[in-house]
Amino acid sequence: MQVQDTGEALEAKASYVDEDGVVDVSIYAPQPKPFVQQVDADALHAQGIDGSGVTIAVIDTGLWTHPALLANSRGEIRVLARYNAIMDAMEPIHGPGGDTDGSGHGSHVASLAVGSRISNGLYDGIAPNANLVSVKAFDDTGMGSYLDVIRGIDWVVAHKDQYNIRVLNLSFSSPPQSYYWDDPLNQAVMRAWQAGIVVVAAAGNKGPDPMSVGVPGNVPYIITVGAMTDNYTPNDPTDDSISTFSSAGPTVEGFVKPDVVAPGA
Repeated sequence: MQVQDTGEALEAKASYVDEDGVVDVSIYAPQPKPFVQQVDADALHAQGIDGSGVTIAVIDTGLWTHPALLANSRGEIRVLARYNAIMDAMEPIHGPGGDTDGSGHGSHVASLAVGSRISNGLYDGIAPNANLVSVKAFDDTGMGSYLDVIRGIDWVVAHKDQYNIRVLNLSFSSPPQSYYWDDPLNQAVMRAWQAGIVVVAAAGNKGPDPMSVGVPGNVPYIITVGAMTDNYTPNDPTDDSISTFSSAGPTVEGFVKPDVVAPGA
């Protein structure tokens, strides 16, 4: 993990100062697959369990203003806010703004979570009728600083009630430099968890060696997600396995991670 000497700006209330770290989003390009069917989310959709009434916040590289992301399956606008943590500024919901996704990673993650088939009739995400809050904390290369990510997490916590944010998605990781409770990014994640937000984070792409789960996936209180592969046989689960790139536990502190795996390659 690269560091920069801007740690004094991390947090005014801190009893000690950490150097600002560099974090990268978990970029790994999966092949298009019927993942909704693979995890049986379509059966939940048929029962009306489709994310309605829940807001998911995604901290990532921004958001493409595409109809499949802006509107739910009923055609209703469901992007409630777009915050640029790098600039510490709100962005217009419908316009490109400063949080336009030059990387594509944030839009990809958002589409998996809340994408709707309204624009093309083909693909739904896991929760196609959930509301969405987009927080940009990473640049177009997928890199971001601890400072910006922490600012984004704290903004989500501060606006939890305003937007009914129930879930926070963090599809990025950074190599652990200390115990999980000492890490300033993890401390921000734990504040979100203590505020009642369900935090979901990537295990990371540093596998398959043990103890390779990154920050913030090494926090024991959150849901850490690894990747599995169907070996290009989506209708045959007998050959499914953990993807070789997916980071593996246990953590340095001995916690079993990841908590769950899902189609990732």
